[in-house]
Amino acid sequence: MGVSLQTLAAKRGGDLFVPLVFRLALRLEQVNWDEALEDAPLAAFALASAQKMFATDACVNWFDTGLEAEATGVELVRDAQGEISGESVLPLELPDPAKFVATPTISHVLAVTRQLCETTGQHACVLGCLTGPATLLRRFFGAAAAEELLAALAAGKLAAVDRQRLDKLASLSVSLARAYCELGVGGLVLVEEAVPQTPELAAAFDALFNLAAYYGVPIVVVSRAAMSSAVAAAYTKLGAGYIVAPGTEDARVVAIAPEALLHPEVPRAKGAGHLVATTWEVPAEVAPERLADFGARLKH
Repeated sequence: MGVSLQTLAAKRGGDLFVPLVFRLALRLEQVNWDEALEDAPLAAFALASAQKMFATDACVNWFDTGLEAEATGVELVRDAQGEISGESVLPLELPDPAKFVATPTISHVLAVTRQLCETTGQHACVLGCLTGPATLLRRFFGAAAAEELLAALAAGKLAAVDRQRLDKLASLSVSLARAYCELGVGGLVLVEEAVPQTPELAAAFDALFNLAAYYGVPIVVVSRAAMSSAVAAAYTKLGAGYIVAPGTEDARVVAIAPEALLHPEVPRAKGAGHLVATTWEVPAEVAPERLADFGARLKH
């Protein structure tokens, strides 16, 4: 296993700087979305270069909440930067986990991850990216069906067939997480779009947290929208390493809105030992010198 966030925190004693800079990293190396999808070494090189440029303590291997869905045949509408901008065509059924990790889409991301672990993983934590439960639900089943399933789950009235679908969806996350861990990532990041989240749904993904504990890697939960105290408590109970969300109550975390980095001054954390992370991707148009300066000030 490569270096983990816990190891870095113990060794360095100060705050850990973890901005999410996937598309910014691609832009700085003039790699477009299609090239990132086709050329794993090129994508890995761009991500590793950004880690060095900004002296970040962690490097995310990928950042795409449509990854798992597209790998199984869901058709998503994207813009030129790969951002999801339209409705999806849902799959008829979910694949078996073994077939899922062998798909070209997942194999490509695993190739990027492998190279990052080999080139970056000994001095910075490589984080394997997973789509959060609520976003996965919406990507695979559609917004209306996802909301109905969440309501039934919260009420304790989930039909057996829906429980099976939910369990199989969770098994896809576990299979991808296991593949990341076997490549040597130092942590996992679970990313949620601004979609409804419930503690019951978080608990349905307990196998993912059990797997992370087995491999000894932390899970960082990142939410684009504010997270309720009930959902945060559920993730804490499951063993989440850190919770990064607007207004987070996790005392170990300083959560920064990505847009704040477009402005000259960003308040730094007081004291040491925090995970200083953005609640979503840093905008690709952020001036790289501003982000580098913020990281440098954070370390001194």
